[in-house]
Amino acid sequence: MTPMNGHDAAGTRPAAVEAPLRNHYFHGRLMNVPTFELETEYFLRRSRLLTRLAMGYGVVCGLDVTVEGEGDSIRVQPGLAVDRWGRQIVVPERTDPLEIPYEVMESAVERAGACREDAAVQVVLCYHECLGDPVPAYVDDCGDPQACEPSTIRERYRIEFRDKPARKPPPGPFVPGLLRDGRIDRDALARWVSRDCHKPPADPCVPLANLKVTADAHGSLRCPPDGADIAVRPVMVTNTVLMALVLALLDYPPPDY
Repeated sequence: MTPMNGHDAAGTRPAAVEAPLRNHYFHGRLMNVPTFELETEYFLRRSRLLTRLAMGYGVVCGLDVTVEGEGDSIRVQPGLAVDRWGRQIVVPERTDPLEIPYEVMESAVERAGACREDAAVQVVLCYHECLGDPVPAYVDDCGDPQACEPSTIRERYRIEFRDKPARKPPPGPFVPGLLRDGRIDRDALARWVSRDCHKPPADPCVPLANLKVTADAHGSLRCPPDGADIAVRPVMVTNTVLMALVLALLDYPPPDY
């Protein structure tokens, strides 16, 4: 895990759906911190709700994972993902080498038991907020004249290593009875869409890769350079991805976006 001290206001698990709440402005209203926080939260919650329920989650682009050094570290390429709570995670540049905790590799081998060849470390990408840019806080006569407060919230990321490999995502949603005589059954589609809006999972992080764990001639654990399996990552089904899938079914070359 890559530790970061930061702001965790965005760490509250959202409800499946909830009624929006926004400000009502009128002449003479007192504007304070809760007022502006409500304004920001309104737009964030609306955007994340629509993203989560209408588009899903996963990797949008980039974020390739490569094993570095002696098989004891990785790098993550720049890219964009959306987590299970609908939050965008931006990795603006290639990361520095991130050390794979040895105790996590040991735990992965222990978890695999007799099937040692299946031992793998999971690399996950998590949304993370940091408070930054401190500025003087203007206070009354009874306050601390030297007080400073952070003036920005930086939307960052965190890389974690876990001792349990991620499972490959299923091929896609299955809609029972969707096709009938070569045509779409709208009744079946309506029934499928009318299911409950599920509450997002407690763990919002996005799996990026499984790292195969092996032992060298001296018995030390490492991850081989070709041992990063990125096929376990969920892929966000954007319009570009949908177009590529349709063209692949029609045996057309995909457009170069």
